[in-house]
Amino acid sequence: MPIVRHLIQTVALGKTRDHQPASLQVYGNIADIMGSLEVLDLMEQQFLAAAGNDLLARIASGEIDPHARRKRLFYEYL
Repeated sequence: MPIVRHLIQTVALGKTRDHQPASLQVYGNIADIMGSLEVLDLMEQQFLAAAGNDLLARIASGEIDPHARRKRLFYEYL
């Protein structure tokens, strides 16, 4: 807990209208860390999408044959 307390400078709670959840704003190094994690999550999602698209493109072009290993294993056991 002392480490977490050291990372937080200020916490601000805000009122909202119509029984909505209160807003919470955190300032300090922990806010920077959380912001960096959000960016990393977005980058990971973009990377996974690009890798999936690349794989599908390679399969569609015939560069990668998803059934080649199965065929090879089948013929090895004959």
